[in-house]
Amino acid sequence: MIISRGAEELKAKILAKIIDEGFKCKSKYGDTIRCKPIFGIVKNPEYVHELEYDFSGYSICGEGYVERVEESINYAVKKLKKTPFTRRVSIPIWRAKDHLCKTPPAITEISFLIYDNRLNATALIRSLDVTNYFTFNFDFVNYVLNRILDELDYKKGSIAMIISIPHVYTRDLERARDEMKEYEEIYGVTEFGTHIVEDYLSSAWHSVLEAVYFRGKSKKTEWGDMFEGQAESKFLHRVFVEVKNPYENQIHDKAPFTRKYGIEYAHDYVIYAKSIDKPIKEPMLKEGETYTYAERARYCERDDIKVDQLYKVIEKLKEDKYKRDCYVGISRTWDLPSDEPPCLRGYQFFALNDETLAGLFFMRSNDAYGAMHANAYAFSLLTQYVAELAGFQKHVYYHFAVDMHIYAEFFDAVKEILQPETPTIHDFIDFKK
Repeated sequence: MIISRGAEELKAKILAKIIDEGFKCKSKYGDTIRCKPIFGIVKNPEYVHELEYDFSGYSICGEGYVERVEESINYAVKKLKKTPFTRRVSIPIWRAKDHLCKTPPAITEISFLIYDNRLNATALIRSLDVTNYFTFNFDFVNYVLNRILDELDYKKGSIAMIISIPHVYTRDLERARDEMKEYEEIYGVTEFGTHIVEDYLSSAWHSVLEAVYFRGKSKKTEWGDMFEGQAESKFLHRVFVEVKNPYENQIHDKAPFTRKYGIEYAHDYVIYAKSIDKPIKEPMLKEGETYTYAERARYCERDDIKVDQLYKVIEKLKEDKYKRDCYVGISRTWDLPSDEPPCLRGYQFFALNDETLAGLFFMRSNDAYGAMHANAYAFSLLTQYVAELAGFQKHVYYHFAVDMHIYAEFFDAVKEILQPETPTIHDFIDFKK
């Protein structure tokens, strides 16, 4: 996690990290230096190009960036006015049909959260040429944030960016070196975000529970009318988790699910595993289901142009391990007015080297006790399958949540995991006799 005061400072620090830690990689536009994902935060966001924030000319796949967010901005304002503590305001920019065009959007999703009386934005950026396009992408996120703030009585908060594939073209290295600035990686809990690095899925879950339980802030939720025990929560704003070895110690011994459930959840709800090696061309939903993550990824009945994104991604990786557009969009524009939009917004696969595939999963909201561990297990299993099908030897896992929380009804269960009551000799011997 890199935290900066302004956008240009963050750009300079990211350039330094890419040059310090990056590796050389070929692309169809020229050789690049790229590094692992970067979680960057600007505390005081202002426009970089003060005289240039008319984004109407910016286009993707034949459509304008502004065109893709205009209607969603109106819904976002209504929802934030009605329920300031909502976790459900997240605007999708990526469309399934973007797999069929040559220049899909770099920014795939922008999520918003009111925290400490400030409206904050968090963007997922699948790929970013930092030297040439950092400021334009940042300014667009800032533009959307400002558009929403124009209709609300909140202060302006921070902007965070999860950049899956930050890179610099080798032809721009001299310019990048001139612009770069010394940086510091920050780990643990801060007021702007949390960055956790663990070896295993099980220890990552334990660390997230610990961070939220002991450092989280109290907050109302939208589930109070339906579930009394979920009316209040502790939460952390923006939690980024890296899992270096997802093959060992996968399930914590106090996890609220079994391995059998985890596999079934992954295969049926997330992957539709029985057809992972061929495209889906027919409806998938069972009676009573409004959506599943697999349906959104593979054959969404409401899409005008239907694309099996997961299958498409696997085919892209088989063709070129270092493709930068292997993103699967789960969210849709019609989710914003919904009372139950998907928590998972999208995910991406990308190579860290010839042998290692990374999977990065972006969530607007995540129940740390009741769901996060099962989510991570299933998402990591999906990444493993994609790695095997695309010719990689192993994978690593990245998990991000804009709002990571523990509901009040689970506080005692979490405390027992973190601070178990260990029996002492006094529990077995009556010393009064």
